[in-house]
Amino acid sequence: MKALLLRHETVLLAVIVLLVAIVGSLNPNFFSLINLLFLMKNSMVMLVLSLGFFLILVIGGLDISFAAVAVTAMYITLKVATGIDMEMGFVPILIGAAAIGAALGFLNGVLVSWLGVSSLIVTLGTMSLYRGFLLFFFGTEYLRKLPEGVIEFSRSNLFQVTAANGAKVGFHSSFLLVALIALAVGLLLRFTVVGRQAFAMGADRVAAARAGFRVGRIEIGFYALAGALAGIAGLLSASFIRVANPFSIIGMELDVIAAVVIGGAAITGGRGTVIGTVLGVALIAVLRNSLTLLSVPAYWHDLGVGMVILAAVVISSLRLAQTSAKP
Repeated sequence: MKALLLRHETVLLAVIVLLVAIVGSLNPNFFSLINLLFLMKNSMVMLVLSLGFFLILVIGGLDISFAAVAVTAMYITLKVATGIDMEMGFVPILIGAAAIGAALGFLNGVLVSWLGVSSLIVTLGTMSLYRGFLLFFFGTEYLRKLPEGVIEFSRSNLFQVTAANGAKVGFHSSFLLVALIALAVGLLLRFTVVGRQAFAMGADRVAAARAGFRVGRIEIGFYALAGALAGIAGLLSASFIRVANPFSIIGMELDVIAAVVIGGAAITGGRGTVIGTVLGVALIAVLRNSLTLLSVPAYWHDLGVGMVILAAVVISSLRLAQTSAKP
């Protein structure tokens, strides 16, 4: 029981509960059904991106191109789907976005693995490359007439309830999709040989290679998987706002990195959990929502997130130093 209470995820959950209690006491509207469902739906894109970023951290990499991958995969997919058939269903479009994202992530992995260059430098370059490619070949036009399958998905709910003010609020279908993605990532990392090798690789790449692990294939595979998740996140974003915006998602990098680091993932690799990542996303989402409800000016929001990141990094460093000092 003591070990459970001292776990990072338990402490993080306690912080979220405390924050929710404080904000709820200051503004009871926080607990309204409309706000809670909006908060959950608004977190779906960030959660999928965070899971992809977490996969890269696990293997000891650092990918900052995920937002560019998400937008590029989403826009190209919807541009092609719109030109081919407006009646196309959501699932084929989702697979298309994931495939394009996986291809872009695969390129990231190949460059990082084959060149042996810092993943931060490589993805900084590919981020600009993907953005430039999208804007040069596909333009900056907003696609407002989306395929019917995307529109239907944007309106789909697992169930619908009536709020106190009479408004009908839906529990969106994306919750189920994202829950399945999180479960799949968790199972991959915890119960498969590849997942265990990925953690070992992130903890010590040289030792993993000497142990016979195919670190190059694992690295490329995880970058491709992270790219696929980014493509899915991009399509979810477009379906929520019902517009394919070539400038959307860009700027979400701070929240995603904050969520994963706060969730307990080590920047140096080899440590972290899916549950921690989910809780990190929840904390960032609740924090931003709370600042909005409390009428805090928007320019203070990033300051709040930045302070939370620094606090998480300091706590993580102290915990790591304490663990290393034990005999």
